[in-house]
Amino acid sequence: MDGPFADVALAVRLESFAAIELQRFVDAARRVFPECHAGVLEVAGGVAAFCLPGAPFNQATGLGLHGPVGPEEIDQLEAFFGERGEPVRVNVCPFAHESLPGELSCRGYRVAEFENVLVRALDPEEVLPAPDPLVAIRVVKQSERAVWSRAVARGFSATGLLTDAEEQVARMMAAQEGTIELLALLDEEPVATAELAVGDGLGWLSADTTLPAYRGRGLQTALQRRRLRLAQEAGCDLAVTESRPGSASQRNMERLGFKIVYTRVDMVQTEG
Repeated sequence: MDGPFADVALAVRLESFAAIELQRFVDAARRVFPECHAGVLEVAGGVAAFCLPGAPFNQATGLGLHGPVGPEEIDQLEAFFGERGEPVRVNVCPFAHESLPGELSCRGYRVAEFENVLVRALDPEEVLPAPDPLVAIRVVKQSERAVWSRAVARGFSATGLLTDAEEQVARMMAAQEGTIELLALLDEEPVATAELAVGDGLGWLSADTTLPAYRGRGLQTALQRRRLRLAQEAGCDLAVTESRPGSASQRNMERLGFKIVYTRVDMVQTEG
């Protein structure tokens, strides 16, 4: 099935939903860690979010999709993060007005990384591939959010030794409202995680983690297939996800019919 044409209208739809997701993170951080003073700034047609010190979700997205971005708006952005002791990180969509990367470059911002945005069309009549019957997948109940949080932290940990920051981010993710969390289990042990957010006809797939010892067993493929079905049942016409270019996640998604519609450039404020 062919996906949508990558144009400004699609970018606005996707980035607007990404902005809603940032707001969701902020709301969760406010509930769980009120002392961290999480907040959101609406700026340049998008949003900037601060959740927790050093959190990967401290960023701005959706800027410049509705017109030029002026220096005063970047001033607001820098003041917002500066007051919280965080460098500015901006997800620059390729459909944003050229003034956005121009202004950031003039201020010495550097390119930190690239991120692919992938979509897959969903048809209510399509027969989607079934998850592997050998993989037990469970939609997480409210009472199981702590278990899911722990599994996410372990899956994302680079060393296997959880830091306080990693546990805090995972707790914040688990505290979101309006999302669907999933666990893959082997012998009743949680070994992989996933999340689905639904809105505006979009099903956004995220929080894909697998414990190192269990990678390469098709767990993420099973979780992706389950979420596609959940999104289809919710009436979504598009499934969306993100990945690093050339990653195993990208390859898995493309095997399920996702295609890259654009690549964001993450630009970060340099010190000094």
